[in-house]
Amino acid sequence: MKWFVALLVVLNAGLLVYFNLDTLLPPVVVKPDLLNPEKLTILTPEALAAMPKKEAQPVAPEPVAEMVVEAPKDLTCYQWGNFTPTNLPSAQVVLVKLGLQSVVSPVAVSREDRRFWVYYPSLKSADLAQKKADEIRALGVSELFIVQDSQWRNSISFGLFQDEHLASALLSDLQAKGVKGATKALRNVGKGLSSILIKGVSAETALELQKVKPEFVGTELEPAACQ
Repeated sequence: MKWFVALLVVLNAGLLVYFNLDTLLPPVVVKPDLLNPEKLTILTPEALAAMPKKEAQPVAPEPVAEMVVEAPKDLTCYQWGNFTPTNLPSAQVVLVKLGLQSVVSPVAVSREDRRFWVYYPSLKSADLAQKKADEIRALGVSELFIVQDSQWRNSISFGLFQDEHLASALLSDLQAKGVKGATKALRNVGKGLSSILIKGVSAETALELQKVKPEFVGTELEPAACQ
């Protein structure tokens, strides 16, 4: 019976060793051998340069966003003339305040450029000019304005005509209504007249120019070709 027990002990010990071989034995490290080391060749710089190279594919540039600048719309040019050496600086000040570009050019006076002006001579102050204008309006005269340019400041203008007969008829009508002191004179006579080409005028600015034009007696403001 003792021999049977001893046999069982030996069998159990053998089984224990068999199932724990991975733990009891150290792992085996396998070193890979070089594959045909005698066939390896070291390339010289000349041989490396002679080897065919793969061409790099061109890279398309990324699209660049374009800045779109819209041109100003509805802009035109105007010709404003004619100015005497006295009232030209005042007109230029007006244009600067409106932010407009302008070019001044001399004007040759012809017979067609002459204008006949019906007006009341300049008074000593703006208050006196306003008082006289109110008196004349009370007589039934509605078409008048007080001149502001330096040469004719505080005078009262009734109209400017190319036809002298029309100017004479207006003067007679004023006298018939009781306007005393009104007179008629020839304007745009002599040398030194200038005209202004105004550039980049919008519709709104054109209205502003039309408002100030009456202050410059004898001048005309008209659309013109931009030069």
